[in-house]
Amino acid sequence: MTLELRGIPAAPGSAIGAPWIHQPSDSDAAVRSTLPTAAAAAAAELRTMAAGLRADGRDDEAEILEAQALMAGDPELLGSATSAMDGGTDVVAAVNDAGEAVAATFESLEDEVLSARAADVRDVCARIARHLVGGEAPRLERRSVVVAADLPPSVTVELDRALLAGIALEGGSRTSHAAILARGLGIPAVVGVPDLVRHARAAAELAVDGDAGRLVIDPDDRVRAEMASHAAAHGDRRVADAAFAGRLLATADGHRVTCAANIGEPGDAAAAFAAGAEAIGLFRTEFAFAGRASAPTEDEQAAAYASVFEAARGAQVVVRLADIGGDKPLPYVPIPTETNPFLGVRAIRLAASHPDLFPTQVRAILVASARTGRQASIMAPMVADAGDAAIVRGLVRDALAAVPDAPTPRVGIMVEVPSAVLLADELAREVDFMSIGTNDLTAYLLAADRTNAALAERQDPCHPAVLRAVARVVEAAAAAGDCAVAVCGEMAGDPVGACLLVGLGVDELSMEPAAFGAVKRAVAGRRLDELRALGTAAQAAPSAAAVRALMAA
Repeated sequence: MTLELRGIPAAPGSAIGAPWIHQPSDSDAAVRSTLPTAAAAAAAELRTMAAGLRADGRDDEAEILEAQALMAGDPELLGSATSAMDGGTDVVAAVNDAGEAVAATFESLEDEVLSARAADVRDVCARIARHLVGGEAPRLERRSVVVAADLPPSVTVELDRALLAGIALEGGSRTSHAAILARGLGIPAVVGVPDLVRHARAAAELAVDGDAGRLVIDPDDRVRAEMASHAAAHGDRRVADAAFAGRLLATADGHRVTCAANIGEPGDAAAAFAAGAEAIGLFRTEFAFAGRASAPTEDEQAAAYASVFEAARGAQVVVRLADIGGDKPLPYVPIPTETNPFLGVRAIRLAASHPDLFPTQVRAILVASARTGRQASIMAPMVADAGDAAIVRGLVRDALAAVPDAPTPRVGIMVEVPSAVLLADELAREVDFMSIGTNDLTAYLLAADRTNAALAERQDPCHPAVLRAVARVVEAAAAAGDCAVAVCGEMAGDPVGACLLVGLGVDELSMEPAAFGAVKRAVAGRRLDELRALGTAAQAAPSAAAVRALMAA
């Protein structure tokens, strides 16, 4: 019987195939290899798959697996597993336990992209474990939709692309590496589908609609026709979007908006500029703090930040201070147990309880700026009021005294807490720029946990409440006279959201590079006066669905 399930759109396109349920390797099988041999074999496999992606021109996706190959040989990870083995733990359990400890550290990070790296660590350890017991690589026998609780990133690449029709996951998010790889490889994907595995076990076929976040069990003829039509339209869109990726971001009548990239690691910068970025609008720095037993030194951080400034070749780089906190704190940033850690002591709120954390980071940013001769833009997350903004300015002032040869940086804040929207008039006078983080702002404004798939429809940043918040921030910045406004959340990479943001007067859109083509093509299809009129009308709409219907019409 045909049954429709709903999840979160993760990669566009549509497809139909037989269900193929991914099962983790059997950890009870007999061990047939040593840990060093298994780790080396896992790393070699990952490098081979990465080379295949590079040969296909998929450099961004290749970097994911190259990073995993480095993880497979990480001395700290293998050393932790070896210590557990010396204490009597089974070798497979030791590897998985060591990986779980590192994964928990990543999951402690509030940044959604870096938190998703936990899946990479588990993926690497599962691959090492498979080599320890002589397990076989997963294989598809026919055209299939892969179903899993959460699909390891390397498995996404390892499966035969000619037979891999789509991906559907019970867990995961749009920013998980499985989703990123699916988008890069053009594989339709839906994540966050409740009770999916149980339904898939009894299904003969599955239909995936990655644009609408829809999964259909045993599709009928009507659904088949819909999916065929969607697939053809998606192919046409991909071709048209690709033609715009390298162009400037501008309306049909020439109004320019800066097209910037969000990056999570230094190695992402060069690829972002090659893809058409004019700036780095959000450089997440949590990578420097994750997966470690102790805090990174000032020199370690400075070297990483300098590499991004060099890759930018004079273009703006907005460095966000570490957004650390949550229910699994870093071992060197202890935080008392909190009932609701997402509303707890995190990000700039750690300045008081961990007085060395941000001074060291800001000095490192300015050391990198001085070494490269590039001006930095320093941004603080979770700023709630002028008091928080004053903390950031004080950090920069003290760091400039310690690094006097550094160019004076631009100082900015993320607007993601509702109070910052209400106080935008005051905040705009205190900083050089404001960047609206629409992911958290949407969640806080609509009281909708963005990790809860059941609330997916309530997490749409095109909701009129979010649009009114954006308009308020833009108006406050204009009144201040010299304060730029950017958006660095998922909304900036959504063609509909991007058009609305341009109409509302946002100066810069910062997004994942994969979204450049679609966003530039959408904005280029409208005049500025049209987008302004749509932005005004959308604020008066009753719901996000009504806003999207207005834009579609």
